[in-house]
Amino acid sequence: MNKVFIITVLILSSITASYAADNAAVKPLKIKAETNSANMDMVVKDNFIKAKYASAENRFAQSNVKASYDDFNDLIQRTAHDDYVFLVYAGKMAEYGFFDLSAALIKKLDANGFTKPYSEDIKKFYYPSGMVAQKDLIYLADAYSNIMYNNMAIETTSELLNNSQTSDSDYKNYLIALGYYKSNNLNQALKYIDYALKQNDNNCINYLSLKAKILADMNKTKQALKLLDKIKKVQFNTVDFQTKICAIEEYILYKTSKDAPLQDYHLAYYYHLQGKSLLATKVLQSAVLQAKQYSPLIFSLLGKIYYENDEPLKAMEFAGRAYKEDNDNYIAAITLADLNYDNRNYKEALKYYKKARKLTRDAEPSIGLANTYLALENDKKSKKMYEKLLKKYNNDEELLVDSLKVFPQNSDYYLPRAVSMDITNNDLWLGLANLAIRDKNFNMAATYLNNSYYIDSNNFKYYYYLSLVLRAKGDIELANQSLIRCSRLNSDYAADVNPGHSIYEE
Repeated sequence: MNKVFIITVLILSSITASYAADNAAVKPLKIKAETNSANMDMVVKDNFIKAKYASAENRFAQSNVKASYDDFNDLIQRTAHDDYVFLVYAGKMAEYGFFDLSAALIKKLDANGFTKPYSEDIKKFYYPSGMVAQKDLIYLADAYSNIMYNNMAIETTSELLNNSQTSDSDYKNYLIALGYYKSNNLNQALKYIDYALKQNDNNCINYLSLKAKILADMNKTKQALKLLDKIKKVQFNTVDFQTKICAIEEYILYKTSKDAPLQDYHLAYYYHLQGKSLLATKVLQSAVLQAKQYSPLIFSLLGKIYYENDEPLKAMEFAGRAYKEDNDNYIAAITLADLNYDNRNYKEALKYYKKARKLTRDAEPSIGLANTYLALENDKKSKKMYEKLLKKYNNDEELLVDSLKVFPQNSDYYLPRAVSMDITNNDLWLGLANLAIRDKNFNMAATYLNNSYYIDSNNFKYYYYLSLVLRAKGDIELANQSLIRCSRLNSDYAADVNPGHSIYEE
């Protein structure tokens, strides 16, 4: 279901109405050659940041770790205060083992609702029990780079064992375990990951994840699954880290499953959660030839992947085949429900949402039912469902956003909460920009738009909102150019664009 429309249409009409009134005499813009970018300063700054960041990442992967550290440190010093960018970088620095840079970025964050959950999740997932000196930190980060990117697990593990530097660091023991794991010395890997966990009172989830993988590879299935249950009980607040936990689960299930087609199913799901959907579909297409008994499972995941990658015809085909063979398959049922909702086949959507609701404790099918009743103009029933759902699942991002269709007055509260759970969701930043424009807080709107631009510089909605901000500030020519860019990016948008006119009103 299209959350972009949901977020935008609730608030935008009141904003655009005032702009349309202010600019009633302005003639429609004709598409002409663009002479300047409407946000050249932002483009230059953003391109510099991205180029510098890419250079630092490449250096890290090539084991030029000191230069990479210096590049990242320089970038952090240069970057203007932006909580979103700081959070994204803090997560990446923690992943690379640059914990001092990650901590410095988190320290710079404003104390607001959307920064705290993400920063807490970064620490919970990655952080060691204590910091080490900068030279020691770079030494350990270099070891991580060699193990993960340069196929030097054996040599690096030996170096770590024979060097007394950072001997009391739990992170060093984690890296030794990782090196042994990558070189398939599982007994030694288990020994050193246990050392690391004994030193880390917080039971760093990154460490637990590695131990679960080691146990799975050692065919210690019961122990691996027991540890997986422990990992899944840890509360993560953000979508990014919840997805990481789901990926860990699918990997462990892949390693512990006995049948080859079932292994392929979990491996494909793991690839999908890693953003490798093409690889996932290839694995599944091969798996379905191996064992007919697993075909509903495999078909349902293919349908889900195709749906999430905006291929509705393939999604309908495979989800339909899965449901025909097994009508108790949850993924097939929810995919068919969403497809029918998108196609405005609301009675069919109701049927599949009701079926899906019987197969899970998750909120998703109930949210779908509430949306469908609203689409069928059964507002009273939809509202009552949303009221119950909000009491039971008040930390569900999809629920918070979708409920705004019946409780638009909650936008100021629910949108920031949703962003705190999913900071990389561009549509949520655009929704917040929309609220700021409504309140005539154009500086804050510009901040939200900057985050949106960083995520996707080719989003036509971004350029529409930017035009409203620029027009409010009196930059009419730049506002018009931004509208032109908006029109060029959206193939469904009319060639003539009225300043201040809502693109969702057509």
